[in-house]
Amino acid sequence: MKKQLLILAVAVSTLAAACHSGSSSSTKDFIPGTYVSQARSEYSIANDTLVIEAGKNTENIYLITRKTGYRRITDGKLQSLQHQVKRWSGEWDEQKQILQIMQTGNFLLFYPDKGSLLNGSSEYWKL
Repeated sequence: MKKQLLILAVAVSTLAAACHSGSSSSTKDFIPGTYVSQARSEYSIANDTLVIEAGKNTENIYLITRKTGYRRITDGKLQSLQHQVKRWSGEWDEQKQILQIMQTGNFLLFYPDKGSLLNGSSEYWKL
């Protein structure tokens, strides 16, 4: 059973890579911009913004600023608004069609046709 799942996962990955490879320049053109996401749980409410800019003097490096505003929920009551800003750099991998964040090792997947990107399991929408 595990072997069948592994074969299926490899097949899906290969198909996804093949689908992305034909649109590499449009995907790369789509990258710069502002993306937003919202999340809610029983413990907090968060709004996330990613601002991605092309690096200067280099073709495949991008500057990423993540701005997060969140409110914890304690005993059913919203707490005061907190802010967090993180700055990263990312390198575009043309072959894999991903933007890998150098400081964390995470990567961003872009979907120009949907106007979104995936950061792990979080989906962000381009403004």
